[in-house]
Amino acid sequence: MEAWEAEVRAIPAAQALPQPALRDGLPRLLEVVAALMRQRPQAGVASGLGAIPDLHALERLGEGFNLRQVVTEYRLLRGCVLRLWAARGGAAPLPEEERILHEAMDEAVAASVSRYTLARERTLQALDRISTAALGSADVAGFLPRLLQVLRETVAAVDVTAVLLREGDWLRVESVVGDGMAPGARVPVGEGFVGTIAATRQPLLVHEASEDARVGEQVLREAGLRALYGVPLVLDGDVLGVAVMGSRATRELSEEDLLLFRAMAARATALLAQAQAHARERAARAEAEASLVRLRESEAGLRRWEEVFTRLGVGVVVVSVEDNVMRDVNPAFARMHGYAPEELRGRPLEDTLAPESRGVLARHVAAAHSKLSHEYESLHVRKDGSRFPAFSHVTTFRDAAGRVVQRVATVLDITQRRAVEMDRQRLLAAVESERARLASVLDQMPAGIFIAEAPSGRLLMASRHVEVLIGRPFDLSLTAEALASEPYRVLHPDGRRYEVGELQLVRSLRHGEEVAGEELLIERPDGQRMTALVSSAPIRDREGTIVAAVATMTDITERRRAQEAALQAARFGERLIAIVSHDLRNPLNAIQLSATQLLHSEALPERERRLVTRLARSGDRMKRMISELLDFTRGRLGGGIPIHRVPGDLRAVVRSGVEELEAAWPERSLRLQVEPGHYEGEWDADRLLQVVSNLGGNALQYSPQGATVTFRLSDAGDAVVLEVHNGGDPIPPDMLPRLFDPFRRGATAGHGGGASSGLGLGLYIVEQVVKGHRGHIEVTSTAEAGTTFRVTLPRAQGTSGA
Repeated sequence: MEAWEAEVRAIPAAQALPQPALRDGLPRLLEVVAALMRQRPQAGVASGLGAIPDLHALERLGEGFNLRQVVTEYRLLRGCVLRLWAARGGAAPLPEEERILHEAMDEAVAASVSRYTLARERTLQALDRISTAALGSADVAGFLPRLLQVLRETVAAVDVTAVLLREGDWLRVESVVGDGMAPGARVPVGEGFVGTIAATRQPLLVHEASEDARVGEQVLREAGLRALYGVPLVLDGDVLGVAVMGSRATRELSEEDLLLFRAMAARATALLAQAQAHARERAARAEAEASLVRLRESEAGLRRWEEVFTRLGVGVVVVSVEDNVMRDVNPAFARMHGYAPEELRGRPLEDTLAPESRGVLARHVAAAHSKLSHEYESLHVRKDGSRFPAFSHVTTFRDAAGRVVQRVATVLDITQRRAVEMDRQRLLAAVESERARLASVLDQMPAGIFIAEAPSGRLLMASRHVEVLIGRPFDLSLTAEALASEPYRVLHPDGRRYEVGELQLVRSLRHGEEVAGEELLIERPDGQRMTALVSSAPIRDREGTIVAAVATMTDITERRRAQEAALQAARFGERLIAIVSHDLRNPLNAIQLSATQLLHSEALPERERRLVTRLARSGDRMKRMISELLDFTRGRLGGGIPIHRVPGDLRAVVRSGVEELEAAWPERSLRLQVEPGHYEGEWDADRLLQVVSNLGGNALQYSPQGATVTFRLSDAGDAVVLEVHNGGDPIPPDMLPRLFDPFRRGATAGHGGGASSGLGLGLYIVEQVVKGHRGHIEVTSTAEAGTTFRVTLPRAQGTSGA
């Protein structure tokens, strides 16, 4: 072997191999051949060599030997044996021994060549599939699953394959095919099965993963794996990761499978490095493109700032820190001082200040150095010597160490502002003068006046008379809403406290409501209550926005007392009328009864009969007047004329009323028109008969003798409509609003028989009866169409009129 090693080192692939790897299984091969030569088997030597040539071929394939080099090392070995045999001096081999030697060496060469060729073909196919997988995936995440799938499909005994990539001192499971490891799991370098492989940079094979102490990963021990093999992924001395394959079916992996796995791992290492390099290149390219975009944006931003600097209407000056020299000025700053920009660059900043303002420049510079920004006003001078006031805002820029490196000032000509400020001061003085005059006028007024601003509700002004009305000092610092709280007690006429949102001034402020003449009560500190009449209105600007509100408050306590006294007097008079009218009915009934008996007496002379007839008619007239007075007092004192509704047909009521009118006015023409429809409902027939009689009598009285008075009934669905029409002079327009007031009579004599002989309560009673039926009455009167009273009566009790 020493002689052979000296010759075989000439083969390039063998030069870097250590001695154990170079000799491999050849010493064992020589021992087997020697045994065969001694035994001289009759069946041949092929079966005696066993797997030694095959394994040697696989090792040489993995070590990079080509087929010629493998054959060459067998040729050299045969030559060394023969030379050394011949050199022993007379110990020539027997023909049979020499035959066995040559046959064994030939068989070894043939077996190695065959196994080398098959293994190389299988490896090339696997590597070709790996290359194809790599071409189909641009990144590691897409390439590794395909690689592992190729490996699993190539080695039938493999159940799980995985690749772990190194991240500092950790190995992270990047990709897994099969069950055994979880993607993303991490293993420290130097610990466990895969950590040991990464640390030692040597392949590792275990035959029972669940029992071998070198397998420290719990997930691998519990995966049911038997054979477990791992190789490091090393490129240029750097460990990129670890590739692992495992089998649940067998505890042994063939040398060819191990060789194939190492070859694929080696190819995968190169492809993995290439993919990572591409990824870094893409990242670098993306970063470069992003940097280019940022650079372009920065350049665009710089151009925009330059444009802003140039076109800005406010003066901007950049001042050096060392000597207060103007490094740059924009056109607005130069125009402000009557210069071109280039005339000011390089000149001291104090050249732009009026001589009387230059003395304080150092103080403002020191203030700007002590803080981020500083503002001040100063007097500047133009090129022509004219002066103008300016407002300067100085911003100080510092470096990372906090040193001031530059100052930038924006300068604004405030000549116009000063003029506006002076005008404002004059205007404020005028407003204050007007305010004082207004306050003086308000204090002389007999009403209390409040003015509050919107939307805060803060009281701006209150007249002196307010304190007189409320009986206590008034605090002007309050808001309008505070008037509804203690100590002020503002009440509704029924004694309820006012809520904030109910106050008239607040309603005008919040909602723009105009309040006219609302009564309220103010409880003074002495316990007395003052009745006030309050009005309020919003004050709006030109756009219609509410800017304030004003409220007036007038004391009407005495007026209200007088009204109450007058009302009580009126009620007393009405009660007196009711009492007298009621008490007059008894003597009047006696008079009417006596007159009726006398009229039925046959012994009464004609002259006395006429007197008694006149007496009976006067009694009837007095009875009607008393009935009207009683109805009036019921309406005023009893909550309305009482109505008793019962089912009935309104046509019968109207016909009865028309017939009574025809009997009382035989010389006049009356006409009743009933339209088709239904007229049943719930009515108070006696009261509606009174309506027909009063409206008909009124029409007869105020129409010409030859004119016809028309009564018309029509069906309006839920209601029935009665219209009474007459011709003649129209009712004067000024009387229409008061036509149904009590004790109102026509201003002129009627056509039908002289002046009205009633009390002026007929139409008032008509209105009260109609209202008692939940209906309503309206009147139209013109010279062309005549006068028409239109009464709408709901059929059922409780429904409103049509």
